[in-house]
Amino acid sequence: MDGLTVLQVVGFKDSGKTTLMLELIRQAAASGKTVAAVKHHGHPEPLDMPPATTDSMRFFNGGAAASVVFGGGVIQQHVQKKEAAVEELVAMAATADTDFIFIEGFKDAPYEKIVLIRSDSDWEKLKSLSRIALVIGHEGVSAAHGAVIGRNESDRISGWFSDWIERKST
Repeated sequence: MDGLTVLQVVGFKDSGKTTLMLELIRQAAASGKTVAAVKHHGHPEPLDMPPATTDSMRFFNGGAAASVVFGGGVIQQHVQKKEAAVEELVAMAATADTDFIFIEGFKDAPYEKIVLIRSDSDWEKLKSLSRIALVIGHEGVSAAHGAVIGRNESDRISGWFSDWIERKST
């Protein structure tokens, strides 16, 4: 997996991770870049699945360890596993042959990170993460980090990300 360019978006629940991921994906696409997205589903309920009546889900629910279907230019894959390491998910995402892989969650993974903080307490818990490239804070948060941008400073976030894309594309 050498040569992959991976960027994580991490933070606690309701910090804006999914919203930021969507903004970054859209900006990358507008710049002509392709992105694969990986997400840690950190909720107790199971993932939403296609209807059980589809052939792929009939295979899956019938005991297949994996079900893969292709149609209309889309590959859909379901794999039954008790645990999955982030590296496995990145390898799966890499099969899409994209310019970048963005990961939402998996705080302890070894990739470059944007950290979203809602409070100074969040920063205290997250400041020891590896490879922090940017900290984005909600209003009133004053993390002691050299690269803090306010969550409402869309232009600054976009500018930082444009620079990041340029650096990673050369």
